[in-house]
Amino acid sequence: MKIFADMLGVQPKDVVEDKEESRLIFVVEKGDLGRAVGRGGRKLKTMKRLLKDDINMDIEVVEYDDTPEGFIKNLLSPARVPKVEVVRDRDGQLVATAYVAEQDRSIAIGKNGRRIKRARLLARRWFDIDNIKIANWRGHR
Repeated sequence: MKIFADMLGVQPKDVVEDKEESRLIFVVEKGDLGRAVGRGGRKLKTMKRLLKDDINMDIEVVEYDDTPEGFIKNLLSPARVPKVEVVRDRDGQLVATAYVAEQDRSIAIGKNGRRIKRARLLARRWFDIDNIKIANWRGHR
């Protein structure tokens, strides 16, 4: 976390090691994402290049939000997510449904499911959400 703060000029709120996907996911305060990654991702790309041989993991940065709905929207970005609903199912599990624009469904899921896995991992860690489902947004909900 110190290297991240020193290199990117932003103190991370959290860091999660996702061994399954071979990545480190840094969570930054709301409003700090742009400062952390730099214009066009320049600062983050430089950090990845400098640390590539030392950590051999991908580095991702996501922006925190105080609400589970806002955080899930950030986690699924750049997919357009107009609405997120969080409810308890009949088994007592906390489940979030992220409504995404139909053309953004594959973006929300990510290549090989990487983005939705990240969202599930961090939503569980920060808000005790047991699952996230993706549904098509039709604008009438």
